[in-house]
Amino acid sequence: MNERTPGTANYRFGRFEIRTSERQLHADGQAVALGARAFDVLVALAERRNRIVPKSELLDVVWPNLIVEENNLQVHVSTLRKLLD
Repeated sequence: MNERTPGTANYRFGRFEIRTSERQLHADGQAVALGARAFDVLVALAERRNRIVPKSELLDVVWPNLIVEENNLQVHVSTLRKLLD
C-alpha cells in the first residue's frame, strides 16, 4: 500500500519508506544505498503513484533541461526493480 505520511514528503510502501527530506530510502528501518538519479526516479514515481507515468515525463523530471538517452532511465529503473523486489 502506498501512503504519504501527513505533513511530510515521506512515502511508505510495504517494508520501504522514502524520506525525501533526507534523500534516503529505508527498508525495514535501515538506510539503503541508492544513487541520486535512482532516488529521483523513485520519488517521481511515488509522487505520481496513482497514474501511469510516461517515459518522457520521467526524463523531464529527473534530468530537467538535459538531453539524455532513454538507456539512462532504463538503468535506474532496473536498479530500483532489483532493490525493491
